[in-house]
Amino acid sequence: MPITITQSKTAFITSASTSHPVTFDSPTTVGSWVVIVWRQGTDNRTPSVPVPSAGTWSGQQDWLATTGSNIAGRLFCWSAQQTGSGTATYTITVSAATATGSISAYELAGVDVSGTPRGGSGTQSLTTATSHNVIASPGIDLSSGNIVVAGAATNSTSWGTLTAPSNFSSDIATNTTTGSISTWVGQRTASGTGITAQLSITTTRPVVTGYQVYLQEPAAGGQPFAKRWGGVPHSAGRNRRVW
Repeated sequence: MPITITQSKTAFITSASTSHPVTFDSPTTVGSWVVIVWRQGTDNRTPSVPVPSAGTWSGQQDWLATTGSNIAGRLFCWSAQQTGSGTATYTITVSAATATGSISAYELAGVDVSGTPRGGSGTQSLTTATSHNVIASPGIDLSSGNIVVAGAATNSTSWGTLTAPSNFSSDIATNTTTGSISTWVGQRTASGTGITAQLSITTTRPVVTGYQVYLQEPAAGGQPFAKRWGGVPHSAGRNRRVW
């Protein structure tokens, strides 16, 4: 069963608080896979794992992209299966009030929740420049039916005009706006081999990036997917062919 995005939602932090929710338009379905990306906009804040308003969602950290300890510009990504009951709201609590930041949330159907839900992942802390590889060469292999979620941010106020990766769908692509500081978050379901992702900005800035691949559940009677970049069946070995 190919992975599909049931719904997605973004939230921009616009007032100082220690509690920051993201609320889907509809409650999530029990058994679905929920991914949440938090972009920290203020120094010296420690975020909690997001907490659902109902049911159980025990988020595992898939990536933490940062240029240093506990500073603005950090990107966190958590994911887990929603169980017990559905909910529309997930809340991040920070150690001290913050008025800047953003949250991107995805509800996914078709993830291999009972087997191997995650494929490859990676983070980078890139030096000051105007061109940055969110996913660098040699890239990743994404099998048909899987999805990759990625993000990038800087700890500076603005990175100028952003040109987002053209081979990804963008869910947040912003410069300096209320509640968000220079952030990009997006995803891709189109299969391919050696997939890279480049963004460009008009003001030289250091940038952090992260990505995570999520694997589809195997077809009935099919083979499990390997724990590798794109979830290629075990019998394929290191064959880079797209399935």
